Amino acid sequence: MQTQMKGLSQFFLDLRNTKDLEEENKRINLEMNNIQNKFRSPQSLNGYQRKKYICKLMYIYMLGFADAKELGLGEALRLAESTHFSEKQVGYLGVSVLVNREASQLVREYMNDLLEIMHEPLVRDLQSNNEDANCIAIQFIGSKFNVFHDGDFLSDPVVNESDEMAKEWLELIDIVYSLSCSPIQSLLIKKKAALGLLSLLKLYPQVILSNNNWIPRLLTLIDDKDLGVVTSCIPLVKFLITIRPQFVKSVVPTISQRLYGLVIRNTCPDTYFYYNSPAPWLIIKLLQVVEHFFLLTTEDHNSYQIPVLQVTDLDSETLNNLRQVVSRSIHNASKPIKGLPDRNSQSAILFQAVSLAVFLDASPDAIAGAINASILLLDSNETNTRYLALDALIKLSARASPDNNNHSISQRFDHHLLKLFDLLTDKDISVRRKSLDLLYTVCNPQTYETVINKLLHYFPYSDFSLRSEIAIKIAVLAERFATDSTWYVTTMLKLLSIGGGNSQGTSYISNEVWERIVQIIVNNESLQLKSCKLIIELLEDPLVANGHTKSQPVINTVLENLIKVAAFILGEFGQVAGEDEETDHEPNGSPEKYSPSIQYQLLYEAYFRVSLVVRAMLLTTFFKFFVKFSKEDFVADIVDLFEAETQSIDIEVQTRAYEYLKLATNADNRNLALAAVRPLPIFERKTSALMSRIGSVQKIASNRNRSTSFVNALKINNVNNGTVASNRLSLANSSSEHLASKQLYNHYPSTSSVALPSTREEDDDLSKEESKEEINPFGDDDKNTPAVLSPNWYGGYHRMCHYDAGIFYENQFVKIIYRIIKDRHQLALQFTIINNCAKTTGVDITNLRVLNIESLTKSEDPNYVVNLKQLPKLTVSDKTTMEIDIKIRNVVENNESPILSLTFMCGGSFNQLNLKFPVILLKTVSSTAMTDLDDFKKRWLQIGELLGVEQGESTTRIFTSHRYNSSNVVRLLSRLGFAVVYNTSDNSDQGILVMGAGILHTQKSKYGVLTTIKSIDAIGREFEVVVRCTGGGIPEIITSSMKEIMEGKF
Repeated sequence: MQTQMKGLSQFFLDLRNTKDLEEENKRINLEMNNIQNKFRSPQSLNGYQRKKYICKLMYIYMLGFADAKELGLGEALRLAESTHFSEKQVGYLGVSVLVNREASQLVREYMNDLLEIMHEPLVRDLQSNNEDANCIAIQFIGSKFNVFHDGDFLSDPVVNESDEMAKEWLELIDIVYSLSCSPIQSLLIKKKAALGLLSLLKLYPQVILSNNNWIPRLLTLIDDKDLGVVTSCIPLVKFLITIRPQFVKSVVPTISQRLYGLVIRNTCPDTYFYYNSPAPWLIIKLLQVVEHFFLLTTEDHNSYQIPVLQVTDLDSETLNNLRQVVSRSIHNASKPIKGLPDRNSQSAILFQAVSLAVFLDASPDAIAGAINASILLLDSNETNTRYLALDALIKLSARASPDNNNHSISQRFDHHLLKLFDLLTDKDISVRRKSLDLLYTVCNPQTYETVINKLLHYFPYSDFSLRSEIAIKIAVLAERFATDSTWYVTTMLKLLSIGGGNSQGTSYISNEVWERIVQIIVNNESLQLKSCKLIIELLEDPLVANGHTKSQPVINTVLENLIKVAAFILGEFGQVAGEDEETDHEPNGSPEKYSPSIQYQLLYEAYFRVSLVVRAMLLTTFFKFFVKFSKEDFVADIVDLFEAETQSIDIEVQTRAYEYLKLATNADNRNLALAAVRPLPIFERKTSALMSRIGSVQKIASNRNRSTSFVNALKINNVNNGTVASNRLSLANSSSEHLASKQLYNHYPSTSSVALPSTREEDDDLSKEESKEEINPFGDDDKNTPAVLSPNWYGGYHRMCHYDAGIFYENQFVKIIYRIIKDRHQLALQFTIINNCAKTTGVDITNLRVLNIESLTKSEDPNYVVNLKQLPKLTVSDKTTMEIDIKIRNVVENNESPILSLTFMCGGSFNQLNLKFPVILLKTVSSTAMTDLDDFKKRWLQIGELLGVEQGESTTRIFTSHRYNSSNVVRLLSRLGFAVVYNTSDNSDQGILVMGAGILHTQKSKYGVLTTIKSIDAIGREFEVVVRCTGGGIPEIITSSMKEIMEGKF
């Protein structure tokens, strides 16, 4: 382009050769006048000239001449509508440069204005058969509509359905969506469309929330054979799972297989190999997205944040694949690698694998390998490598569950502490900060003294910006691990003495540190005497008390934070130090050393060197001294100080001094003065405010709140009603890190009743079963709108109600055969999915996945729990199997049966099946030993007497589609699990009468069931069914199920 547009190059050269700003402005104005004159007669301009002038105007606009926008925007639009690609390219570029958001302009207003300008050319080019036109339009969408704005894109979307331009936005999104999913589009178009669609959906997320059928189609992009398409669609998949987290379990198996193929089998096209690594950047992105899924949370019915994905939700094959990928990635990074680029790629994979390893409950050997491989990288000459290695190690140690292997992981760093200490002096401050965080996370009961002493020694030499973090970490670690009260008090007061603080407000230790020390001393009587003595020693000579040498730096000569603690503690407990009998037995100890007069003298000397805030605290301490030590010589000095400070310029100091003076000088106020200095009560707050100041480490350890997708979806669904849902309270952060970690890794109860393939062992304990099985991987947020069922679904549903084996569903693509294995309240459904296309066209079924199992039972205390035990294969040449386990916990209504959603590709077409399968009480009936008719009648009467007809009995009349005889009814009851107690013969003149008895099982209880089926007409097509049961309300459910089975209707 530059070689052709000589005039453009000359214009640039002229501007560069100008001597000053005035000459440059003159040349620009001259050129703008010339361009304006040319545009007045557009018929005389050809495409080349238009491109040249638009390029000049873009350059002028970027130099700060806003008038160029008004002059060139219209012509840029004309070029964008051109049929020549070079002209169209310059036109789109011109609009991109000339249309920008003003500082005062709202994002919504800017986006709507931009769409209004570009809607027609964008739609025309997106619908064009020219691939270049498609690409340039999608690129414009991806770059210009990808604008970040303040607030949550879900709760505060840029585009709403009520906007005037909503129809145009919807049209644009629909076209881009079709391009991304079309099987006939080129790979280049798919890659660009996936990224462009993501930008549009972030602006108008209501579209994807209102079109749930779009999500399964878009999720199939991650199964694409082309690695470029997979790479491009990963951000879109992350976005979709964030707003619809119930689909996460259908994506993870596919990602695990893709990773397994790349890392373990090295199945990768040659074009995607980077040195000796197969598609390293794709591997990193896939590992990142799995980590994102583990960190994703949603809200349960109690507004608690619960993880969307846990390791126990993964089937054994998926979990094994991910563990092998992590293990191999660590092994590959540990091997000698030649060449810096290859080393960098392997290190990047290692960092991401280490971050993911802790979520997979990796073996101790794998964890040890990850730590060793990352430790080796700490010796790298590259600052970025050292930083990333530390970051990966922090994630590994901070996210480890305290119930499992947190201590074992931290102990593996014991031999590497010296290396971590050395990194505290690294040339880069970001590395120093990361090494500090890592020391904090790996500190354990065996190494805490070493770590804390090192940090105390390092504190005076550290950067000013790090000192506050160091102080907080020392305080938290000392409180968490200390077992010796003397050591704790000594350590914390040493910290205050070196951290200092002065009257100008300069301090490297936050108020939370000294406040926490005061809380602990006040609440522990055994610490009070020791604390008083040590405070006095520190006030007398901080260097000697801390063991400092003269060569070591001292932060401040005025230890303001120490004075604050001294004001509290000596004022409250100072009398116990001077009265202690053990003082005489201490080396260099004497009662006078800790006497009230010494305490007063030390505080009085500090009084005029501290800030006004601390002076106010010291006035209170002096008043306590006045009351407690009324016979001491310094009492008169205290009164004089009160009188002097009544003239203070500080209102707080003045007020306190005046009030204390009045109490001290009036003998009638003695009782009031005693009441004013009564002992401090025990602090009721058991939590530490320090945890809120711990910094990035705490964010990593408790980083399961990245998404509040459940809440956001509710918010946006309410936008159309004119109201926005209020923010729900999330689970409050515990101020104790141990509690926070316990809460983080606790298996929370979930909001639904469906569970994914589980690697846990079965446990008969009811509470354990509930805790592990009530997790809802597939639960839909909107219970009022279940999935639309596929055509002809009812035949298989009715067959499953009636028989324990048969054909569940069949169409031209697939045939699904089922088998039910019953064990009291537990049902095992085995499905065989047969590829019908293989017989006719020889085409494989690909991307077969269980998209969802939508449970229609209640979320809290569900009546049944579904567990997908075995996943089907992704590619089906002949057939594959899947298995679903069901546990019926309570009485299940007939309208609560779940819906199985399957998606697959066949011959380039996307297919989705939504099939309901029965989870009904009749499937849990087992036969009883009752064979005697008299026993049957006796039990029948007993149920009637205990529960009555209303609760214990239900009667219904059934009209069958074909004739029944007595043998047919007997076989029916036997298939359903009843023991037939009595039946008439087929040739009986008295009609049909069959009596059956059974036991109905749920996890929580068992019920006896009796039924009689009696024909009313003479031909066996009309029956009266009567059911009695020991559970109130159950007979009506049983009769309803039997009616559906015999009539074959809803």
